[in-house]
Amino acid sequence: MPVRFPAYRMRDGITPLAEDYFNPVLADIDARIAQLEDQRASLQGVIDDLTAFGLQRIDVLVGPAIAQTQATLDALQELRADLEAAIGNVGNLATQAQLDATIATEQAARQAAIAAEVSARQQIDAQLQAIAALVYAAL
Repeated sequence: MPVRFPAYRMRDGITPLAEDYFNPVLADIDARIAQLEDQRASLQGVIDDLTAFGLQRIDVLVGPAIAQTQATLDALQELRADLEAAIGNVGNLATQAQLDATIATEQAARQAAIAAEVSARQQIDAQLQAIAALVYAAL
């Protein structure tokens, strides 16, 4: 684009500030702007066509991928629902660590009960021997 600044340059004391100077300058600027606006209108049509074509291409290329992704999400949601139905009250079930701890506690309680029974039998045996000794002594 040509530069027309030298035609518009003002010189102190030489350039008159009158319509003889400003009207041709403004008319030239107006003609250049009108020409650009005309080009813009025709370019806007091309931009609109390219935009429509680009959006159509996006729909053609991305549309099936979005549909496939949505179908996959739907299938995953169905699988999740099936899984939740299958596991039901899994939150109430005990973990292996909890089961192991409960078994260890039960075994310790059994060992303590056995030890108490052995101790009680030993005391009963000791008392029976004492009674037997008293009976033999009385005879």
